[in-house]
Amino acid sequence: MSPNENKAIIERYVQKAWGEGDWGAAEEIVDENVVFHDQVREGDLPAGREGLRVAMERITTGMPDFVMDVHEIVAEGDIVVIRWSSTGTHAGDFNGFPATGRVATLYAISMVRLKDGRIVEGWQETDRLGMAQQLGMMPRSAMPRPVAKAIVSMIRLKDRWSRRQNGKTSASH
Repeated sequence: MSPNENKAIIERYVQKAWGEGDWGAAEEIVDENVVFHDQVREGDLPAGREGLRVAMERITTGMPDFVMDVHEIVAEGDIVVIRWSSTGTHAGDFNGFPATGRVATLYAISMVRLKDGRIVEGWQETDRLGMAQQLGMMPRSAMPRPVAKAIVSMIRLKDRWSRRQNGKTSASH
């Protein structure tokens, strides 16, 4: 498919799947065995398209009024890159955090690879720290070094624990 056809597919995916919550559109556009190399594929999410479904449910549960805006979209060959943001009210549980009632905007860049008109691979970078600050979960000012060091240590420990758990889960099946 041409880069322009791939851009049109991604624009439809963003509008239908994320903008309108149309899971059927996501099933059409995202390959069942899609591989995500980012936050969507965190330790507790299933692999493939099912992991995307769970992630979409979490987001729409935590921020039921969220709106996604695409700021730029670029395509070359089978790769499409979008710079986007989403804004919503933290009105429900979101990744283990109870509702704050605050409005937050998440800024991100996503890159996807398509094959035969379907998303087969994806990468994404989001400003999770900025979102956490907007929701009052992290301080907005410069963080004292000991606090930053403790947070980084806890994140690394969580990542190691997740990898260990995933290793045990995979080995047992």
